[in-house]
Amino acid sequence: MFDIALVGSGGMMPLHNRFLSSALLRFEGRMLLIDCGEGAQVSIKQIGWGFKTIDCICLTHFHADHVTGLPGLLLSIGHSGREEPLTIIGPIGVAHIVKSLCVVVGELPFDIEFVEIPKEGLACFLVSLL
Repeated sequence: MFDIALVGSGGMMPLHNRFLSSALLRFEGRMLLIDCGEGAQVSIKQIGWGFKTIDCICLTHFHADHVTGLPGLLLSIGHSGREEPLTIIGPIGVAHIVKSLCVVVGELPFDIEFVEIPKEGLACFLVSLL
């Protein structure tokens, strides 16, 4: 059985009780995050699922309401004790976008592996993960 938590369901503007677009899937103790809107790490902390077992983050596109939570989330994952690599999947250009956002993060205790998928193939790839 797998669990899904909508850790962000707000639109372009965060509200005190609705953070920006993010969904967390948990299966057999491991997790996949789809998008990482601002405040994602706050919601994940509130539901109590932890950060260390997020193995993969998939960014569906690069609008700010889907990616601006990434620096804070990566820091939270780093503070959780994670040392094994983390995979970030997204459209072509995802490595550049993430590296640009993470200028403020500094050194992380884990490597990030990037998988870039042409935009038209991303939906099929996500379905194959499930």
